[in-house]
Amino acid sequence: MAVPMTKTIERTPSPTTATGKSRLTGLAALLLVALAACLSVYRQSPPAAVAASAPPAEFASGRAMKYVQSIGQKPHPMGSQEHTVVRDYILRELSALGVEPEVQKTTVLSKRDVTPLVAGSVENIIATLKGTGNTKALLLAAHYDSVPSGPGASDDGSGVATLLETLRGLKAGTPLKNDVIFLFTDGEEIGLLGAEGFVDEHPVVGDVGLVLNFEARGTAGPSYMYETSEGNGWLIEEFAKVVPRPVTNSLLFEVYKLLPNATDLSIFKGAGLAGLNFAYIDQPTYYHTQLDNPRTIDERSLQHQGSYALALTRHFGSLDLRTNSKANAVYFDLLGAFVVRYPASLVVPLTILTVLLFIAVVVLGYKRRRLTFSGMMLGFVALLLAMIAAGLVVMLVWRLVSGVHSEYAAMTYGDTYNSKLYLVGFIALTLAITSGIYLLFGRRVSVLNLWVGAIIWWMLALILTTLLLPGASYLFTWTLLPGLLSLLLLMLSTREESPAWKRLAVFFVGAVPSVILFSPLILTLFIALNVTSSALVMVVVALLLGLIIPQVNLADGMYKWLLPSISLLLCVGFLIAASMTSKFDASHPRQDNVFYALDGDRGQAVWASTGSNTDEWTSQFFSTKMETIEMPAFFPGRPWKFLTNEAQVVSLAPPQIELRSDDRTEAGRTLRLNITSARQAPVLSLYVDAETEVRGTLLNGKPFKQETAGAKNTAGNSWALRYYALPAEGVELVLTSKSAQPVRITAVDQTYELPSIPGTPFKPRPAGVIPAPHPLSDSTLVSKSFTF
Repeated sequence: MAVPMTKTIERTPSPTTATGKSRLTGLAALLLVALAACLSVYRQSPPAAVAASAPPAEFASGRAMKYVQSIGQKPHPMGSQEHTVVRDYILRELSALGVEPEVQKTTVLSKRDVTPLVAGSVENIIATLKGTGNTKALLLAAHYDSVPSGPGASDDGSGVATLLETLRGLKAGTPLKNDVIFLFTDGEEIGLLGAEGFVDEHPVVGDVGLVLNFEARGTAGPSYMYETSEGNGWLIEEFAKVVPRPVTNSLLFEVYKLLPNATDLSIFKGAGLAGLNFAYIDQPTYYHTQLDNPRTIDERSLQHQGSYALALTRHFGSLDLRTNSKANAVYFDLLGAFVVRYPASLVVPLTILTVLLFIAVVVLGYKRRRLTFSGMMLGFVALLLAMIAAGLVVMLVWRLVSGVHSEYAAMTYGDTYNSKLYLVGFIALTLAITSGIYLLFGRRVSVLNLWVGAIIWWMLALILTTLLLPGASYLFTWTLLPGLLSLLLLMLSTREESPAWKRLAVFFVGAVPSVILFSPLILTLFIALNVTSSALVMVVVALLLGLIIPQVNLADGMYKWLLPSISLLLCVGFLIAASMTSKFDASHPRQDNVFYALDGDRGQAVWASTGSNTDEWTSQFFSTKMETIEMPAFFPGRPWKFLTNEAQVVSLAPPQIELRSDDRTEAGRTLRLNITSARQAPVLSLYVDAETEVRGTLLNGKPFKQETAGAKNTAGNSWALRYYALPAEGVELVLTSKSAQPVRITAVDQTYELPSIPGTPFKPRPAGVIPAPHPLSDSTLVSKSFTF
């Protein structure tokens, strides 16, 4: 009897066949992956805290916490009374440590292209530890202001504490060669004003050879060295020599350059200074909230910051800082033990080597009949489908979760307190999807074809990063080179089946490096982008699994669906756990906001909120007559909408604008105005009517950047300004318009508390509710318009 012929794609024997031994080999491979992932993530954790009893010459987080506890008690934004308290505390501590601090007081007009324009009265604190033979000074920087909505224990009380404890440690050791300048900047939170004032006006700037800046965007986690100045080769080389627990890579440097984010180091780099930037970012839900307090800060994160600061200060403090530039480097830490680095000029040669090795593998695979074109293309498609499916399914699941847990919408930054449960659940879901797709493709395609098809995607990623983001190329170079070498060994082998230990060895060389490099990166991406971007992160997870799953051929028959089934069960379990822990409580409070706005022109007032609904606390300010409307009396021309409700009018003095002079010419008018706040409000905003085109401005005798002074914002307004830390005597503003027509200006001042309304006591927030990290939370606004 003739056997019917069926057309199939040639399946070459796999290095792991479906036998009892191969099942054990596959399980061992999975265990190896899990151990490598856990190890690489664990090694990203910060070092242990050091007690206050440590030797004086060491950095001790136990001693530094004393500073954090004093600084991070209450919010201390620019212009507030608590800001003055923190400033004076730092001055006293510096004097106690044996240096002479100075306060740089100046008016700063931000050069950043933002609307409204930002300006303020800054008070930078500067102290210098003199060296024995200065070449150029080393500058350590951290900002001491906080946002109005949080005490700023981590952001950036930890940075201030790092500088103070580093200074104490330096005083206890051998004097350094170079001067060390300790700069505590003001006004970072509202526009990097202190750093701008320092680089523009302080005479010591010309003597600075290197800057170390310390920040935080959370309250826990490792401190990343995430940003450098250009020409960082020398800096990375010296950094790698002395840092005890490095957590860094050049991918962070490449990505950060593309983002709109900025810190004080952005200003220092703009002034031509070399520098390194450090920050820890875990627990981002605490960022800029009342939870950023001394009780929630992970002392290990502070120790990590300090270990960087003291080691690098001692090292760079003894080097010649007059020449510190070199071509950019590609770098990454390996398990937090040391930094692998090499010149960026090697990126292209390494990429060419990798491409040649890939070509050799494919050619040899063809000759040995271990690879087919159709098989590799199906492997390419398998990973494409896995990435698309993982991204889409995770996105749909998150939308479903967000719909079920509508309370998540109350979180300002979109993250959740239990986001790590979602991370594990989504990784398990991606593993289920990817392994399922590969099982289906594995019926017609050999393991080697699936593996090489996945590598094509990695080759494309390598080429793209080489051309566009060379600092990120290491991820693909050092994943592909070991993988291709192990493939080459398989192709050169004359035996189509090998002992289990050899298969495990090939798997180790081919897959484990990628796990070690990518596992901490996936965690970092998830924390940085937060849970709302889980779909994007899972695409990266699927890309990684594309290298691993083809090599883990567990079994046929009843065992083949074991991995996707267990993964799916894990996903369901973690999603259920996340759902059960989603409720707000005293440790995981809900965020809300409300502010009071008094229109001084009409004698009317409203309660307002940026939220779309009320909760148990904000409901006392709103009734059934609430409506969502724009507020042109307070934000002229801005299309922003707020939930509002009529409020009782409180007797509050409005801001004042006094006309000092009015010079009229055929070309237009020049108004000299004095702006004050009778309430001594720390923030004052000015809005010039859209009909008036401003062509020049002076603030306290200083000009704004010409390209922004008259620029129209996105809402079509001619000119707007927000001034922070308004002095009691006010500020002088000179406006030059292109027309002799009347000029209408709206002034709005803002204090950081709600008003007391006689006869109407308000309930305090319950334990499970805190102000949202919004600039208007718990504020009082009073507006008044003037026509000249």
